[in-house]
Amino acid sequence: MKKLLEKLRRDSWGMGILLGGGVPAITFGILYAIFSGIMAAAGHEMDIDLICKVILLSVVPSVFIMRYYLLKLKYDYTGRGILLMTFVIAIIFCILQFVV
Repeated sequence: MKKLLEKLRRDSWGMGILLGGGVPAITFGILYAIFSGIMAAAGHEMDIDLICKVILLSVVPSVFIMRYYLLKLKYDYTGRGILLMTFVIAIIFCILQFVV
């Protein structure tokens, strides 16, 4: 556990991209499972609008992680990587919402 915490405390673009992509992906999986279970219990299927909302909700934890890395630890490169992945997820959301 101590080695994992040491690896998470690195100031690099790669760590930021890993955190910025991994945390929203895990959050999306959890939220998707919850919402699809609720929709299945109600007898409905998930549509693209609900999936877009789940994508948007999955970004919320990465904002708090980015704030922690930028303000508390003063790791600028890791914060920039998290911000980059947040923008990528926002672009995916916009494509799904407005193009598809």
